[in-house]
Amino acid sequence: MLAIPTKMRAAVYTPGDLNLVINTAFPVPKPSQGQVLLKVAACGVCQSDPFVISNTLIDNRTFIMGHETVGIAVQLGLNVEGIRLGTLYAVHAIVPCAKGLPPILESDGIGMNGGYADYVVVNQRQLVPVPEGLAPEIAALACDSLLTAFNAIHNVAGLRPGTTQRVLIYGIGGLGHQALQIAKSYGATVFAVDYKHEARKLALQLGADRALTLAEVASETAAGTLNVDIFVDVVSNEQSFGFAKAAVRADALNFTAPPVKIVVVGVSTENLPLNSAEILVSNIQVLPTLYGSLDDLKSSLDLLARGVVKPVVHTVPLESVNDALNGLRASSILGRTVVVPSMDSKRNI
Repeated sequence: MLAIPTKMRAAVYTPGDLNLVINTAFPVPKPSQGQVLLKVAACGVCQSDPFVISNTLIDNRTFIMGHETVGIAVQLGLNVEGIRLGTLYAVHAIVPCAKGLPPILESDGIGMNGGYADYVVVNQRQLVPVPEGLAPEIAALACDSLLTAFNAIHNVAGLRPGTTQRVLIYGIGGLGHQALQIAKSYGATVFAVDYKHEARKLALQLGADRALTLAEVASETAAGTLNVDIFVDVVSNEQSFGFAKAAVRADALNFTAPPVKIVVVGVSTENLPLNSAEILVSNIQVLPTLYGSLDDLKSSLDLLARGVVKPVVHTVPLESVNDALNGLRASSILGRTVVVPSMDSKRNI
């Protein structure tokens, strides 16, 4: 095991700055009781990062961002059990027993120091071993984007293998292209919607039964020819939610039928058009979901290890994290971008 330095690189968020600052002399943290120091192997870049940077949810804290992290255990704090030095672990971002704010706002990379760095300290209870042979840049997605997709499809929507339900995934980005693969692996008929041609092409390559433009969704829902049982809204704005209500198959005459579902996954501050009459009369459930459990992380790693989900991943060095964030803002990223701190910064994205 190599000696642990005293200083490291870290991409630090400061309120009011639109870009993260790459600090090349940030102190390497020391693990306290029950904590583990990881050498970061990979950390996924999430759409929620630009949302946090925008300060839409007012936050005056300064911290290292990055919450989709895998790393190698290099140092153990006191009373750490069951963690092996030199082993690659996936990090569940929610910190056990965090106090004050809602847990998601007091988590690794959101309020507390995260994985856009050479090293990160986490609680031992956040760690799950990465299956042998799974590349770090792939395994990282299990820590948020795939975990969230799995929770939305498996737990909240309630899909199971052998289903015959019709599912629409709205937004085929870093999260949506994985949700699509889970739904297809369960046997669902999957409709993919995205305004970008490249995203629709990817959706078809990944097994979507149809890939639609926004204009096609608008015309077909208006005509009543596009009906689904479950609408997974990865965008969650006024337009997408309007499409969701039009697309779910409303069975107002048969209240013994299972309700249709709108699963709200995307983070947005837009007000969504909704009244109680339309969801009650049309037998619609509106189900928000955010992140997932430690067991969902384990399930997500298993999906990756078995090749059920094959994410599209682009790797960048730590120094290029702002380019990756700008790509998310511009909606120009296909699949998921992952920061690999050990990657040579002179290589192209």
